[in-house]
Amino acid sequence: MEYSFSYRERNGSICLVLSYKIGNRWKQKTKQGFKTQREAKKHQDELLRLARKEVGFALDPTLRGITLRKFWAIYERDKSQELTFSTLWTYRAGLENFTSILDIPLVKLSTAAIVNAFQQIDLSTATKNLSLAALKTVLEHAVKIYKIIPSNPARPVSRIRFKEKKPLRALSRKELHQLIEGVKDYRADVYLLILIAATTGMRCGEALGLTWDNIDFSKQTITINKQWGSVAHGVQGFKPCKTRNSYRTLPVSASLLHELKIWHDFRPLPIDGRVFGGLSSLYIATLAGEYIRKHFPGRTFHSLRHTFATLLLSETGDVNLVAGVLGDTIQTVSATYLDYTQDVRDRAAKTIQRLF
Repeated sequence: MEYSFSYRERNGSICLVLSYKIGNRWKQKTKQGFKTQREAKKHQDELLRLARKEVGFALDPTLRGITLRKFWAIYERDKSQELTFSTLWTYRAGLENFTSILDIPLVKLSTAAIVNAFQQIDLSTATKNLSLAALKTVLEHAVKIYKIIPSNPARPVSRIRFKEKKPLRALSRKELHQLIEGVKDYRADVYLLILIAATTGMRCGEALGLTWDNIDFSKQTITINKQWGSVAHGVQGFKPCKTRNSYRTLPVSASLLHELKIWHDFRPLPIDGRVFGGLSSLYIATLAGEYIRKHFPGRTFHSLRHTFATLLLSETGDVNLVAGVLGDTIQTVSATYLDYTQDVRDRAAKTIQRLF
């Protein structure tokens, strides 16, 4: 079925429009009342489902024998406007790990075959679990939208449970101080990127996507409303933040603002307005990661976010505060950081002693 989505503004709100072809005629389905196009995109599947039902797509003989490998092209097309390039790339890589079932028709794909293929993946537990999640998501699309199969054969397959909690590779206060002092003499751009991440908890893509209009020197805040990363094969650019919670405004230290001011005055303003504009962002991020791994083995650039979170949590004991600053949910912060913050446990123990 040929189709396309578009948007138009009507009565002060965004209207999602699905144009689709039945035979030689084009028809439309609409849904309105959205505040943004991003919100409207979440309802694309709903309109598609109604259109597929009308067209009777499940009766299309060309889909009855479609394999997982070939169905991926349909899923990728359907989700290209809704999911980021990097997310689609991850899903595709995950599916390709199921080598023994890629060419089995979906109508013949069994749970047993999926379990067998899952066991054959000779990669880390985390990668295997991500691959299974991707498979479940794609097959669910085949069930709900195209009605190729009545139920998802991957749904009963369980992810592998970690027998013990993986250690959180954060730096101590002393190590963080050593890192920041040491990298000063390495490269100015790498130093600034590490300093931003270490003192704000930003993800790498968020820091690389910062534009100068995001920084309010008078209020001492930084607003995160986008990130920088892969938007197509070999192409870097602005893209939406990772989650809805990732859109946030952070209080920042005077020392960081001072370093940003020096950087601003030292460099010409790039066309895209980015703090790291005009530079190879991927190269800077790679150098920063290599520097951290060299001087602090077992740690990565993302360890700076863990470090910021554990230090802030140990200082404040406020999970809500930390979640807001990180742009994560309270559940994620609790599950990830509480077990690794001895100060919080000590504070809880003292409180219990006072109470009882």
